Amino acid sequence: MDAQKIQYFEKIDHPKQQEFITAQGHSVLCGSELELKHLADSAIGQIKEEAYCPECELKTRAKIYSLN
Repeated sequence: MDAQKIQYFEKIDHPKQQEFITAQGHSVLCGSELELKHLADSAIGQIKEEAYCPECELKTRAKIYSLN
């Protein structure tokens, strides 16, 4: 995930910010770019986000967001 290709509201010029974005977007095991999957369930008003690596099959995070 190239930090320069992503639009943000703040500037990401600081090396620590770019390091964080790179760490969040890549597998800690193999360094491949993570893929995000979103599953919406309007019946219960939630969206589940999962990040995983297609190369090493590592699931790095799963978050649930409430729909308003």
